[in-house]
Amino acid sequence: MRHIWQTLAALALLAAVSGGAVVTLGLYNVSARVGHLPGVSWVLHTAFRNSVRLRAERPPQLPDLSDPALIELGARHYDTACRACHAAPGVAQSPTMAAMVPPPPHIETAVQGWQPHHLHWITANGIKMTGMPQWPAARDDDVWPVVAFLTAVQNGMTGAAYAALTRLPQGDAPQAYCRGCHTPALGAHVPPLGGQSAAYLRMSLRAYLDGSRASGIMAQAASRPSPAELDALATWFAQQPAPTHAPPPMPPPLIAQGRALAHAATADPDVPACAACHGPNASESAATSPTLAGLPPAYIRQQLLLWRAGTRGGGSRAQLMRVAAQNLSDADITALTAYYTTLETNGTSLENE
Repeated sequence: MRHIWQTLAALALLAAVSGGAVVTLGLYNVSARVGHLPGVSWVLHTAFRNSVRLRAERPPQLPDLSDPALIELGARHYDTACRACHAAPGVAQSPTMAAMVPPPPHIETAVQGWQPHHLHWITANGIKMTGMPQWPAARDDDVWPVVAFLTAVQNGMTGAAYAALTRLPQGDAPQAYCRGCHTPALGAHVPPLGGQSAAYLRMSLRAYLDGSRASGIMAQAASRPSPAELDALATWFAQQPAPTHAPPPMPPPLIAQGRALAHAATADPDVPACAACHGPNASESAATSPTLAGLPPAYIRQQLLLWRAGTRGGGSRAQLMRVAAQNLSDADITALTAYYTTLETNGTSLENE
């Protein structure tokens, strides 16, 4: 038995010396032209697939991944952030991308064999040693538009359909790029910007850019224009007409509950009521607070959930909002959403219409 342990110890020492020599003397050829030794690619790919399936948890409820607006939002982000490596439906990869080791799979191949929660995990976490980055924001909800797009690719999205989804409206380049998403067609997921103050929009864009307000989609979008163009965009959108909307019917008792919450003092004497910052009718806000009237109900609800979870940031009033939202129940959030949804952009309530 003693000889067996001596032999194992000698083998372990030999392996350690050999590994050290490979690392310190540069014996391993890292050239992509040479590629991996036989069998290495299979081992790595198998480990990757099994690792994803082990760690990707199925959420209690998936968003509606067939929602055309969600698919379009994901496609527009993919077109600027991901297409360079994975190409687009119906479009061949560039020779440069195909020459990588390992090569990023074409998007039509990459999505096959995965369920939505697998695609979410891969997009959110990235993959080591492949060039696939992690999502640049710690927000699970932010990833689902891309998953909706990837699911549509799984279902056979054509090149023509992709081109139609990602086509930009006519106009100046930075404005057209932003208007591609900030349009009524995507209103359930993307807020309209008309009617907001230029100061608030500038603050928000800079917060996305420096990461203090988390969003992988907006971090990418805000990185494209120059600082001067960002300021010009804020001014341009602030000058656009405030949105009009036809909200779904809301029960009057729920609206009344939301109104009471919006105007009530908070448990913390240092944190003002919602109306103190957002205006008594949500249409005349402080310069560093958003105007809430006219925003989509799904967007308002999601922002309140993010504030409550502590994952929303950006701006000088971020800490106030975190404290104000941390004790809101789901019912409170529903009521506040109902109230603000019933306000026209001129502050008039739609409650009795």
